[in-house]
Amino acid sequence: MDKKELLLEAATKLFVARGLHATPTSAISKEAGVSAGILFHYFKTKDDLIDELYLSIKKELNSSILNDINKINSDIGKLRLIWSNLWNWGLDNKLKFKFLQQIDHTNCSEKVKQHPEIMEKQQHFRAFIEESIDKKIIKNIDIQFLMSSMFYLIASLVNHLTMFPELRHNQVFIEQAWEMYYNSLKP
Repeated sequence: MDKKELLLEAATKLFVARGLHATPTSAISKEAGVSAGILFHYFKTKDDLIDELYLSIKKELNSSILNDINKINSDIGKLRLIWSNLWNWGLDNKLKFKFLQQIDHTNCSEKVKQHPEIMEKQQHFRAFIEESIDKKIIKNIDIQFLMSSMFYLIASLVNHLTMFPELRHNQVFIEQAWEMYYNSLKP
């Protein structure tokens, strides 16, 4: 792992544990095992570090969510795949998922949300949601609220499966969780 990756990994860990404002760059450098000068070689400011960390995690998540979406024909099947991909990614990347929960609704995220790659994936997902609304697969409600609600329902599943990991492979529980999720979206 190169020094930049070490810094991003250390920042994720410390931001989740301490919060953005309570984590000085010196602690990130120390956690990564590099000098402060190295940190500032890669990132001019702490805000630049936060932006790059957020961007890299969002890119990874967005790629994961839409993975194999074109292999599914039914709209409900696509929605279920997105749901499954998201909670599985959250479980496999707990610190990154917690970081996203922590930062997604702060002003730190606004700059990153304008990044072309993020906007492209977001637009693809938004178009899928709009099409699902038009086909009456999901409720016709404010799309931003709907997407936020979808994410936080999945976040509650990730949190529950973190506390009870044996349920991750319990097909009855997973079916019940899917039904509860989808029932909240049905028109």
